[in-house]
Amino acid sequence: MNHTPKVLRDAADLINHQGLHTGDEFVGPDGSLDLVTALYQAATLILPEAFRTDADTAITYVKGSQRAMAAIRAVYDTLAAAYPEVHDDGDVIDTVSHWAAVGDFGPGQQPPTTSEVIGRLLRTADALEQQDTALAA
Repeated sequence: MNHTPKVLRDAADLINHQGLHTGDEFVGPDGSLDLVTALYQAATLILPEAFRTDADTAITYVKGSQRAMAAIRAVYDTLAAAYPEVHDDGDVIDTVSHWAAVGDFGPGQQPPTTSEVIGRLLRTADALEQQDTALAA
């Protein structure tokens, strides 16, 4: 069973309710979440304190969650398909986080709005569900 569409939808809900954080940390002072953090929390149903205090430990948590990494990879794959400038340098976490915060994959591109980030998550979930349905048929 592919859990990724649910993780993507749950992350969209988290961002919708808590806000999208685009600063240097994983969690904003107001409780808003970086995209990678929202995906991790949606995948694991927890948010360790390290996401507020220790970026290196937080990345270790993310890399240790297969469900979070599958969701991050799914978002990365849609970015790579949409922006030829995106190349797989092995750091899908940084690429996904960077896109949501800065969005500078194309000339003159502005950071995506919160609605655009949520839309990408939902479209990615829809596409994965359609793939699963087609494979099952």
